[in-house]
Amino acid sequence: MPAHVILLDGGLSTALEELGARLDTSLWSGELLRTHRNQIRAAHKSFVDAGAKILITSSYQITYPGCIARGWTHNEVTDALRASTELARFDGVKVAASVGPYGAYLADGSEYRGNYGLSREELKEFHRDRLRVLIASQPDYLAIETIPELTEAKAILDLLVELDSTIPFWISFSCRNESELSSGESFSETALLVTGAKNSVGVGINCTAPILIAPLMKSVAEGTPFVLYPNSGREWDALNKRWLGEQSTAFTPAQIQEWESLGARIIGGCCGVGPSDIAVLNNFIQQ
Repeated sequence: MPAHVILLDGGLSTALEELGARLDTSLWSGELLRTHRNQIRAAHKSFVDAGAKILITSSYQITYPGCIARGWTHNEVTDALRASTELARFDGVKVAASVGPYGAYLADGSEYRGNYGLSREELKEFHRDRLRVLIASQPDYLAIETIPELTEAKAILDLLVELDSTIPFWISFSCRNESELSSGESFSETALLVTGAKNSVGVGINCTAPILIAPLMKSVAEGTPFVLYPNSGREWDALNKRWLGEQSTAFTPAQIQEWESLGARIIGGCCGVGPSDIAVLNNFIQQ
């Protein structure tokens, strides 16, 4: 595989669970930013040791309304957002500050459905303060993740302009089939919007089954740059807070080769993809 493909990390929650962390609140791994930051640092290091060159921070689930509802103060939320970037800093590794979707705040699986019923302005209001703090923490990238609908993507693109961000970013989408976002909207139209934005490094697909990745890539214009981090192929049970289906190991070399040939520039994994899987990807990339 050509050397220009950069290895991303895997699912932070997966690494944390392998280290024995408990992730049983609505804030998921974000809860540890207040209680066990050493566990987050250790999970990040496990991916660095596996060869990852970009780490996504633990801020995915951290929002002001979500944390305050669990008893955090406004200042504690701000401190956690700043700390999430610092905890992911290692020599020779870049940091991508995670910006989770509105659906993650709801903690009901809405990031796999979209269609929140909120306006573009309402979504801007929800994301604004958190995004401002993360930009000020000076990560190398902004990883705007698991976005299920076009309205939310447009709201965040508006905010990046409003906040005058110059940080390279990607917007990564959850998708329900070979051509559509989780909301049912066209992935190809959305990809065009994201890749045409200033400072965009590409359009992402994450927390989506590996089998859907190549067809989704083929549905867009040739030459589109991609950031890919599929999940392990299992289905999320939001009611019982667990993944359904058999656990897979790493993606196959044939899959990675195809993704690279179709325009992948950054490849890693999402939920269910642990450090050992990232190590397998790293070994293949180095061949």
